[in-house]
Amino acid sequence: MAKESRQMSIIKSQLESVRAQIERLRVKEETLMELMRELTGEPAVVERPRRRAPNVKPLVLDYMREVGERGATSAEVDEAVRSLNPAVAKDTVGSVLSRLKSEGAFVYDGERYYEKKFAPAPRPFEPGLRSVN
Repeated sequence: MAKESRQMSIIKSQLESVRAQIERLRVKEETLMELMRELTGEPAVVERPRRRAPNVKPLVLDYMREVGERGATSAEVDEAVRSLNPAVAKDTVGSVLSRLKSEGAFVYDGERYYEKKFAPAPRPFEPGLRSVN
């Protein structure tokens, strides 16, 4: 049973990674299409059908995996996500970080977020640092 659970976890992680890659490619495609329109003199697309906002969570997870033990501030994560998707709403990245922290995936030490497996060891006598439990 534990082996199946581990395999499912690996598959889910890979699926999230693929979805994040797809989203990054969509953003790049839109940017390149806009540049082509500008260069050819075509009018910009004025009216687009309303689409659901892209999922930012995979982008946040990918970035936090990249930074590993260094961790990242909310501003750093926001900047990285916006470099991939400039259309992200103002407080979206902060909300995703907070939600992942409350779900136990991330640890927050008062300044930086860490993926749980990279969180610094708890220091019980220093104010503002949380335990990894």
